[in-house]
Amino acid sequence: MIRCTVFCWLGLMVAATAGAQTDYDFLLKGGHVIDGKNGISAVRDVAIKDGRIAAVTTNIAAARALKTIDATGFYVTPGLFDMHVHVYHGEIPNGYAKGDRSFNPDGFTLRSCVTTVTDAGSAGWRNFDDFKSRIIDNAKTRVTAFLNIVGHGMAGRPTLEQDLADMEVLEYNRTASPASVRNAIINAASLNRLAGVPAGTANRLLFWPGAQ
Repeated sequence: MIRCTVFCWLGLMVAATAGAQTDYDFLLKGGHVIDGKNGISAVRDVAIKDGRIAAVTTNIAAARALKTIDATGFYVTPGLFDMHVHVYHGEIPNGYAKGDRSFNPDGFTLRSCVTTVTDAGSAGWRNFDDFKSRIIDNAKTRVTAFLNIVGHGMAGRPTLEQDLADMEVLEYNRTASPASVRNAIINAASLNRLAGVPAGTANRLLFWPGAQ
């Protein structure tokens, strides 16, 4: 059986030791490299220096690196991206916002070579600050996020998730304006202009997408 374990370039970085006379800190040798950006799908060696990919080519001598791993029979790929997760975890039953239906972002990612995830709207503007400070800022995995149209996010209660008043841009402007949301999210007025929606048109789309 051919082994299909995936090496993650970003997860296999080794710091150089002082005074070492080598070209690279780390070398993955003989793996099948899949690099869509550069159009590579072939057996290559991957060398890392100072936390960055320094070379992707054939037949790099093992003596040129501080540490070498034989990756023959394995795939070597950049960190993978999971585009739909819920990671705003907490203790609220049946909820994704601070709820038990969300998971710790580091629990199932790095061990599977996933380095970036996008939370699919677990938090709204009312609780995004908590999501960012408690989860996003402390995760080893890079977490981006869609902001839910509902202020309370996916709280697990229909009375909140279907509350039209909690989708109003005016309610957001009147009630709160967390700096982390303002800096990270595109507001509805900007989206309306991009979409060619006339000014003053009723629109309940609050923010979309992407927190850093």
